[in-house]
Amino acid sequence: METKPPPFLFGQKGIIRGGEHPGWSIEIVDDTAGETGGYFIYVQDPNPESEDFMGFDWWLQHAANIPGFIEDMEWQIEWPAAS
Repeated sequence: METKPPPFLFGQKGIIRGGEHPGWSIEIVDDTAGETGGYFIYVQDPNPESEDFMGFDWWLQHAANIPGFIEDMEWQIEWPAAS
């Protein structure tokens, strides 16, 4: 039986291959022990040297909301290979 990779990994940078912001990096950070008590999703333009460099972040209260958020953004994410 083939196992499906998880839809997201905490604290690792991936690359958005489809959906909004293709080619941008993405990182999902667990801040449940921090000040916000939730989860950050950071996306960043792949070229920080460009004049119009951009990045965005979103905050979600529950980890259970992350897969739906990824689906809403229509993201196809390439995560680093597990070691």
